[in-house]
Amino acid sequence: MLVHQRIPEFPLSNFIQHIVYVSGSIPVPYIKELPEGGINLVIELNDKTLNTVFPDKKGSKIEMKHAWISGVQKQAIVYKNNLNSTIISIRFTTGGFFSLTKIPVTAIGHAGIEAEAILGNSFRDFYQQLLSVPDIASKFDLIEQYFLQYSVDESMEHDIVRFIGQNIDKPIDWLMHKSGFSQKHVIHLLKKHTGFSPKYLQRIYRFHQVVNEIQKHKDSIDWFTIVHRHGYYDQAHLIKDFSHFTGLKPMEYLKSQQMLEENNLVSDMILNPPEDKPGSGER
Repeated sequence: MLVHQRIPEFPLSNFIQHIVYVSGSIPVPYIKELPEGGINLVIELNDKTLNTVFPDKKGSKIEMKHAWISGVQKQAIVYKNNLNSTIISIRFTTGGFFSLTKIPVTAIGHAGIEAEAILGNSFRDFYQQLLSVPDIASKFDLIEQYFLQYSVDESMEHDIVRFIGQNIDKPIDWLMHKSGFSQKHVIHLLKKHTGFSPKYLQRIYRFHQVVNEIQKHKDSIDWFTIVHRHGYYDQAHLIKDFSHFTGLKPMEYLKSQQMLEENNLVSDMILNPPEDKPGSGER
């Protein structure tokens, strides 16, 4: 598997967290993408490949071609693994997609939508240019040029949302006080820009703190310490929250990370989920 990552420079870094190129696959049936509070644009560089997305636990599926926006991810999204797939994934910062494009997150929904349907003809032309560019660095350059066409000027709303996203580990009352606005107004802004409430963003942040610990200490996990360090009531609370976001228990996730070295390359993916069906897993 070949993986390249770019972190955009300012001012685009206020809106895009990273751009990742992934080529070459491994023989696993499904890939899970973990929720992080931001929106992803996924571009398939093999224009003949159809990608199958399973957006929820009910087993429903959507076929996407060329490129799609993964939607407001409250929980993990499952993709059927295409062995001939080469993708570029663009992860926007918390609220970054709306602030950059001015497209409401409600237009995307949870299941996601094909990129051309929401970004228009300019994206269709950009996609064809991207296919013709030979090397990875030039593809990254072209992506940055495309998004720099949008207004990258700061707005007060984006400043507030970005501040909340950067300090989401702090208590809600502290965040509201520092924002200078009422709790009702801040919640409205966050839902408008991200689709999430502050409390849900905090749950996602805490979940990723646990994910990072599991990835860092795969061979010597101290579950008791993890439970208390991250403010869970007990181990059952940790299991319930982890299962909510991934469909897996923490031990199942740990096993998936231990099985394949490639999991270290793309940390927000579960490359080998242990379940047999895309919609299965504990609710």
